[in-house]
Amino acid sequence: MTPKNILWALLALMFACGLSQALYAAAHVRMPAWWALLSGFLMNFLPYYWYRLDSEARAYRRTRWMNTAVVGMAPFAIPFYLLRSRRQGARLEALARMAGFLLKMLGASVVGALAYLVMPG
Repeated sequence: MTPKNILWALLALMFACGLSQALYAAAHVRMPAWWALLSGFLMNFLPYYWYRLDSEARAYRRTRWMNTAVVGMAPFAIPFYLLRSRRQGARLEALARMAGFLLKMLGASVVGALAYLVMPG
């Protein structure tokens, strides 16, 4: 799997999470525990997997603390990783691209929730 495919998988997961939340809320049913566990696991695993592949491609030495931070606090650790792993002129661009991707993730979740509204029945 490539880093780009992992980002696509994150977008698909956000869409599925938004859609499932809308479906279960509309049916007044609690979300199953297996879905909450699976989506939570994937929300932690996919960013870490992207980080691992990206750091290997850039020959960046990963530390135990950074690995733990990416799994536990990805919204804070990944920007820190981007600042440390990119050269001086590319840091701001990397952060801007990350901010754009976060907006895409939010959009995928909203589109998933809105997709329920346009379903027939």
